[in-house]
Amino acid sequence: MKLLFTDLDGTLLTDDKQILDVDMSAISKMLEEGHKLVLCTGRPLTSAKMLAKRYGFDRPGFFLVSFNGGLIYDYATEKSILTRRISVDDVKFIMDRAHECGMHAHTYAGDLVVSEHETEQLKTYCRIMQMDYLVVNDIREYFGSEGVTSGLAPNVPINVVVKPPIKVNIITPFDHGSLVDFRAEMRKTTAGKLFDVFSKPEMLEFSHLKSNKGDAVRFMADFYKVPLSSTIAVGDEENDCPMIEAAGVGVAMSNASEVAKKVANYVTVADNNHGGIAEVIQKFVF
Repeated sequence: MKLLFTDLDGTLLTDDKQILDVDMSAISKMLEEGHKLVLCTGRPLTSAKMLAKRYGFDRPGFFLVSFNGGLIYDYATEKSILTRRISVDDVKFIMDRAHECGMHAHTYAGDLVVSEHETEQLKTYCRIMQMDYLVVNDIREYFGSEGVTSGLAPNVPINVVVKPPIKVNIITPFDHGSLVDFRAEMRKTTAGKLFDVFSKPEMLEFSHLKSNKGDAVRFMADFYKVPLSSTIAVGDEENDCPMIEAAGVGVAMSNASEVAKKVANYVTVADNNHGGIAEVIQKFVF
């Protein structure tokens, strides 16, 4: 049995957010032969579940890796089998710094996107993800309070939600360089405490230190008792690099960023709009 881990946007999905018939046909044949498909996305669980339902992946035997590995959902039990959260006050710290720089920031609570500011970036993001959003005065007050200390500010009493968020997203209205500079500045505080990654040139995400797609590949391989040598991972952006590197065969789409191509064992001939996933299945699964 082989495990195929695939990113969604820019990989399994075309630019208009569809799965091609040629890719679906290859996936169906792969599943019939006893191999497994695991969807791995930076998207929140709610958005990933909507897409899984559209294509019939919402049944026992399927798993969703969402939030870049922050949550792994099992359709057999309809529950998470792994959740990695971060302190709401660490989220607050990052959001405040982002807002000071004129950037949008949000986190998640259940099926909602939660932010302290209503911005055009928030509206656009929620329209694409097909999710509702909530604007609150203070993210800490929204989640609830309990006096403890923050990992980023250990000497300051803070509020921590009972179920803290899984990640925080920063979206810049400026060029990519603005986020590169922002990440460099934030790492003075967050390095070794939080994981950060670009899911798109305009979007930077902060999450649990072990919340990445590479860790999800290792977790699911152990779950299935399959050696890493029997895993294939396909992606197109920086947030896919950990799983591309972790898998037995790491693949970057032909439309992938240079950083993803650099760490891949193979770069597809076809892109996400022309059957790239079918190419991967034919070459590395069959």
